[in-house]
Amino acid sequence: MKLRSLIISLALLASLGLGAREKYNFNSDWLLKVGDIPSAQKTSFNDKDWEKVTLPHAFNEDQAFKDNIKQHKGAIVWYRKHFVLPKEAKGQKVFIEFEGARQAAEVWVNGVNVGLHENGVMAFGFDLGPYVKPGKNVIAVRVDNNWRYAERSTGTSYQWNHTSFNANYGGLPKNVWLHVTG
Repeated sequence: MKLRSLIISLALLASLGLGAREKYNFNSDWLLKVGDIPSAQKTSFNDKDWEKVTLPHAFNEDQAFKDNIKQHKGAIVWYRKHFVLPKEAKGQKVFIEFEGARQAAEVWVNGVNVGLHENGVMAFGFDLGPYVKPGKNVIAVRVDNNWRYAERSTGTSYQWNHTSFNANYGGLPKNVWLHVTG
């Protein structure tokens, strides 16, 4: 759903005094850069030369169809999205839902670390309420797509991180949703 529709829908909800739960497609207008970019989580970071993408997007999808699975490379990639939260959203709960990220995703909103998800295949989400504000916001997602990724807390690798299991579609290869509710 376009940003204009998001603003209109939130304004309508506010005017009616309804606390309905709204789910918005958050797939458009992302920016992508392959590599571990220092300071990319900062709101002021200059991302003007980054590739424009629409999710779902695997940064290595071309390679996945061209090369043998044993030649698929893992990498760290960054996704960023600039978005405007209308003033009518003030006081509302705001959640983000990722249907998946491969292998691990660390999320920042307006330069603040919101959380880390390590799994590679499962959906996950975060409460953005404490971090977003009416007006301009920036979300940054660092995705580590290393075939041998190991959980930070345990050092354990995932059993599906193997060339005998599946292609290593890296990045944010599934939908992202924004939920707004009273």
